[in-house]
Amino acid sequence: MTQKKRILILGITMDPAGTEQSFLSFSGRIDYSRYDVTLLLARKSGLFLSRLPAEIRVEEMAEGGELFTLNRKTAPSAIFRSVLLRHPGKWFSALWYAVRMAFSPRRRPFLAMRLWRSLEKVLPDRSGSFDAALAFWGDKTMFYMLDHVQADRKIAWLHFDYEHPPREDALYGPAFAACDRVVTISEAIADSLRSRFPEIRERICVLENRIDPRQIWDLAMSGESFPDPSFRGKRILTIGRIAPQKGLDLAAEALALLRRKGLEPRWYVIGDGTEEDLTKLRARALDLGVADLLILLGPSANPYPCLRDCDLYVQPSRHEGKPIAVEEAKILYKTILVTDYLSAAEQTGQGTLGMIVECSAEALADGIRSLLSDPSLSARYADRVAETMHPLRFLPPPPLPEDLLP
Repeated sequence: MTQKKRILILGITMDPAGTEQSFLSFSGRIDYSRYDVTLLLARKSGLFLSRLPAEIRVEEMAEGGELFTLNRKTAPSAIFRSVLLRHPGKWFSALWYAVRMAFSPRRRPFLAMRLWRSLEKVLPDRSGSFDAALAFWGDKTMFYMLDHVQADRKIAWLHFDYEHPPREDALYGPAFAACDRVVTISEAIADSLRSRFPEIRERICVLENRIDPRQIWDLAMSGESFPDPSFRGKRILTIGRIAPQKGLDLAAEALALLRRKGLEPRWYVIGDGTEEDLTKLRARALDLGVADLLILLGPSANPYPCLRDCDLYVQPSRHEGKPIAVEEAKILYKTILVTDYLSAAEQTGQGTLGMIVECSAEALADGIRSLLSDPSLSARYADRVAETMHPLRFLPPPPLPEDLLP
């Protein structure tokens, strides 16, 4: 009997979000008769844990997992507990970076990542050796993989647009070069990365998020839908993390503009966020007088009944990789409106499968008003989505490319 290849996958949590949903789809394409798979999470938690294949062994980082879930509020205490108490020698570099960030606001994102990389280097190595390691959760898991994992092949994933928010080439370039493969989820992201790092262009490949349509339809037909079944107006839905990147402050402004025009759809958001971001969004909606229209439903392991029942799916993001929620909306034949992030045209068939607008409250409001006020226009988009997606509904996701894993 042939011995299975050992695969280590680096992750952060299994909270309901795009990368985690992408991994659930990816995990369904692994041939477990050939591979022994371990998923190492920074924190072994999240509503999606129960949906992982039984063949995957799930472990939690023994030390330093807090570094992967930092936010502005938790960063000082988490860095103190995870690193500075155990490694007093890091006090100097932490203070040095903190001072530089205070006096160089333009370079703050670059310096913050360099500080994070400096702190991450003192974490203990992962024991054992592997035939392949996959940094599926993006840049932080890539750095951890390069510094602390022994593997014959190392593969990094990019679920985001490298250009937004800006990243430092001097930090990322050598890291990408140290990987055997850099996987992106769309051709637009791959082309952008090849242009930025031509020296590794042959290592960059595209592996699109392939969702199992049968699973999405099964989930959509079970579970709870919207919490206000008596509401008879139009329902807009967005699924995603509540953060500035996702543009939900623009959603609040768009709702205020729509209300002035006499339209009062309810815009529901399924997803979690930091306490700071949630508070800011609620306050913004209150200031604009649309707190009754912008409804935050929190995270959900099964958002698909709501997606099934909404009138319009909107992705108001400032920047994106290739949001999986849009692909899920296509699977359920929804009318879709997106902002012009990098892969928007690719996702919507150059605008034939969904309306693309510029990333502004005014453009969002105009697009929403057009779709909700003209049922025939909305139906044309949904019909084209159905024509494109229906033949795929009963097909399982394809297997992984033969040359990706050893």
